[in-house]
Amino acid sequence: MAKGYTKNIPPSVFGEFKRKWQHFFFLAKVRRTMAQFKELPINTQIRASELRVIGEAGEQLGVIGFSQAMKLAEDAELDLVLISPTAKPPVAKITDYGKFKFDALRKQKEQRKASKQAKVKEVQLSLGIQENEVAFKMKSARGFIEDGCKVKVAINKIRGRATMNADKGVGILQKFADDMNDIAEIEQAPTKGGVPGRNVSIIMIIAPKKPKGGKNA
Repeated sequence: MAKGYTKNIPPSVFGEFKRKWQHFFFLAKVRRTMAQFKELPINTQIRASELRVIGEAGEQLGVIGFSQAMKLAEDAELDLVLISPTAKPPVAKITDYGKFKFDALRKQKEQRKASKQAKVKEVQLSLGIQENEVAFKMKSARGFIEDGCKVKVAINKIRGRATMNADKGVGILQKFADDMNDIAEIEQAPTKGGVPGRNVSIIMIIAPKKPKGGKNA
């Protein structure tokens, strides 16, 4: 009965439903991101009588009274934001608070991304791995790369007679990298290690692809 009902629903309805859910999750992500920002006292929320004030362009305006600082902010149609409440005297900046929050969150995101790039995740393959298993492992690797992490792709514990086919493992890793070259690049080419004929491992490291300019995004 359910299947028969869904057959009568136009594809446009499903498309609209999908768009609404995507919008819902986008807004939820924005709210979570904004919640990470520690709100600062602004304008009349500031209780200090004297402030060391920084102008909109970053110029030092010196230590002035709160009323004078507030007038400067109002004349510029901006906010007076207390950026360093524990300093003596406290430090305030004349700025657009909305833009100030946006820039602060962007910097936090860049810092988190930079810290993630130092992390190395690992994905294990094998000489006899099947295509469906490779697809599953690649999905995990793509998730790590999209999070800004490097990925160590390894075939470990190749033992006994299987070591004679170790070169096959190099090909498996190379193909794995080729299939991910839209978002990742090889940082360390597939390298064999261990004791030949007894216990061989093959390791490759891939990293998030850099923009054409050569600088991290």
